[in-house]
Amino acid sequence: ARPSTPSGARKKSTSASFTCPEIPLMRFLATLAALLWALPAAAAGFSSLDRETARRLADPQAHRQPTVVALWSSDCVHCKKNLGLLAALTRADRRLKVVTVATEAESPALAPLLEKTGISGLRYAYGADNPEALAYALDPAWAGELPRTLLFDGKGGRRAVSGALTEAQVREALGVR
Repeated sequence: ARPSTPSGARKKSTSASFTCPEIPLMRFLATLAALLWALPAAAAGFSSLDRETARRLADPQAHRQPTVVALWSSDCVHCKKNLGLLAALTRADRRLKVVTVATEAESPALAPLLEKTGISGLRYAYGADNPEALAYALDPAWAGELPRTLLFDGKGGRRAVSGALTEAQVREALGVR
């Protein structure tokens, strides 16, 4: 039993090892809240796109193999067609890398759309940065039309295409046959 003072108040501890039990609990709750907040994006495999990542994705020197950066949105019919074509091309040629960028905030509806097309690879969704700044970082010449596809041949070459893709167009831009 803990001794108490006559007034019922606790004695102050003079021990150097005294810690407030609320602090570890507060840290735990803050960490738990952060994890739960990030869970939807992590569970769907999406990363939040920021300007620096967008610039890196758009840099031809960052791609050492044939790579496609596909910009899409959940309400774009032609985007889904392009994603289906890119999924088929990656199944046929494992050298091809596809990175998808949803031009909208991450939501639970995005992952099923990508899974339905069969596309795999890195997934990004617009993050907290200004959408226009992200678009400019991805492609300064881009006016926002979708689908927009950035094709990198892995040798420093880059081609940007707006609209529906053809297999021949993709293969030519990437230098794959």
